[in-house]
Amino acid sequence: MSEVKLMYDYISIHSDDYTKKVKSKILEQYLISNLGFEKVSHLIYCTELHGERIRLRGIPAGLDGNYAYDTLEGIEEVNLIEIDLPSCISNILEHPISNVATAISKEFSWIIDEDHGLN
Repeated sequence: MSEVKLMYDYISIHSDDYTKKVKSKILEQYLISNLGFEKVSHLIYCTELHGERIRLRGIPAGLDGNYAYDTLEGIEEVNLIEIDLPSCISNILEHPISNVATAISKEFSWIIDEDHGLN
């Protein structure tokens, strides 16, 4: 049986200083075509990994990484991606989520926050 670990709420992926942005259409195409995500709404995507539904959001953030928005509708570019994590996660699920985060960071030449919640 896999060990279950308590995790952070999400993984953040962004450029070093939040200045590099990606067009929402490019992000959508990459997530759907390359990583198998489904579009839920504008800049919100889901996929299933080992029976768990994983949600991802593209977000426009300030240069300090903070954000506040009422809706993502109409947002054309993002500089932050957050992958929501289940409150408890098994070793079996940790690896594919880490692979998704790594693939996104490599595709856009962004970084994964050091406090990303995965070991």
